Amino acid sequence: MNMTLRTRLLLGICTTIIVTLSATHYGMFVLMKRQLLTEFDDALAAKARALAVLVEQDGDRVDIEFQKHPMQEFARGMRPEYYQVWHADGTVLARSRQLGKDDLAQLRGDRVVPQIKSVVLPDGRGGRAAGISFRPNMEGELPPVSPPPRRDPNGRIAGMEDDDNDALDLDESDYASRPLVTLVVARDTQDLDASLAKLTWLLAGSGLLATVIILGVLAWLVTQNLRPLQSLARQIGAVNEQTLNQRFALKNAPGELHPIVVRLNGLMTCLETAFQREKTFTADVAHELRTPLAGIRSTLEVSLSRPREADSYLLSMQKSLRISEETETIISTLLSLSRIEAGHAKLETDIVDLCSLLQRMWRPFEQRATEAGIHVVWNLKQHVVLKTDPGKLQMVIANLFDNATSYVDRGGDIVIATCFDDAANLHFSVVNSGCSLTNDQVKHACDRFWRGDAARSATGLHSGLGLALTRRIVQFLDGQIGISVKNSRFTADIQLPSTCIEATDDMANDSEDEMAVGLRSSESLTVRTLATDHSVV
Repeated sequence: MNMTLRTRLLLGICTTIIVTLSATHYGMFVLMKRQLLTEFDDALAAKARALAVLVEQDGDRVDIEFQKHPMQEFARGMRPEYYQVWHADGTVLARSRQLGKDDLAQLRGDRVVPQIKSVVLPDGRGGRAAGISFRPNMEGELPPVSPPPRRDPNGRIAGMEDDDNDALDLDESDYASRPLVTLVVARDTQDLDASLAKLTWLLAGSGLLATVIILGVLAWLVTQNLRPLQSLARQIGAVNEQTLNQRFALKNAPGELHPIVVRLNGLMTCLETAFQREKTFTADVAHELRTPLAGIRSTLEVSLSRPREADSYLLSMQKSLRISEETETIISTLLSLSRIEAGHAKLETDIVDLCSLLQRMWRPFEQRATEAGIHVVWNLKQHVVLKTDPGKLQMVIANLFDNATSYVDRGGDIVIATCFDDAANLHFSVVNSGCSLTNDQVKHACDRFWRGDAARSATGLHSGLGLALTRRIVQFLDGQIGISVKNSRFTADIQLPSTCIEATDDMANDSEDEMAVGLRSSESLTVRTLATDHSVV
């Protein structure tokens, strides 16, 4: 069962309030019950002490004054109180009239600390009884003055364990010849029970009322404070592929929601970009595939329009084959991109000599560079051995070389360089002159099917997928690619982490390796050209 956030908050707060109020009210009830019971027992003990004063020794006889003149509380027929007096030998000296032939429990406390306990009265009511044992006074003699009992914070009488009681010592020393008398007074706890019942209902009612009021206020507060979330939920629910350009906005939203709104708006930007890319992807693919297919069709139609020589048919087939190979290259590139982005590509590491690999990968492009009169500058400062995927690294290098030789101006130059940064990361770059891209355009250089020529005049020669594939492969190799344009020079810089570097060794001294354009270069240096020398420096 999925509960709303509002319901969860209210249930949690309600449970916490009920438990807290219940515990608080229970504690208050226990403390107040203890206090009322203590006051009840103190009053009962005070009555026992007062009655003990009325018990006097008259010669050999014990004279009980309240027996001769019964008090109203002991004589009434409704809710009477009870008393009973015993001699030391167990003889009953006196009992209240309402007690009849029943006996109270003998409780042998003293004047300072009477013994008090809960009892069942003869008529079946619950009550409390207080008992003291003492030696009666002579007629006209004042009883010994006893200090009032001291109670600890828990309501218990302090000093009960002290056997060295002054009052008892006084009784034992001055009244040793007098008989020991036990007096017990009992009364019902109906009034106390009624007070406790009222207190229980009062605490329960006040707790319930407080809970209802607090929950009402909290329900309103929670509802008001959850309005921004509800508004955000409605805005999210209204999102579809036609409204991806909209952004979420909340007025008077709490600070905790601000980062969520920012992240959601960033996600909307990514979704808008992805949907826009998807919309253009189909058109781009259709355009890129339509051109070579149209070329094949036109070639075949021309060849079949009339009978021709065998050589003419052979040229048509060769042209169609070349166009098919170009189309296959586009499809293979798209498949490679999809495998990498789907996480299906596998990293097959091996030891790679980067400088040798760069030189070997350049050989297929030598003839094109020579025919265009391109000056090629090599600035390989160190002999670098890597542990990486050689197949994927070859694809990166081939794409960079193909991009540079395709867009360099005639008679221009290409610079191939390697170096290390301060963090020991490897950089190898390919720089070509004759770039006409602006800084805004170069930001899209690694987008799929993007070309600087808006008219797409190079369709069939370049699909705009080379740098997109290069970027994905470099990221797959835990590297980074940087594209920049400065002074009409296009630079593709590949950075590989230091963790993939196995070994390095200086290739030549600085006087032979410095170049005019490249990383960590000076303004004047020696340039080798493939136009006059086909050997690789």
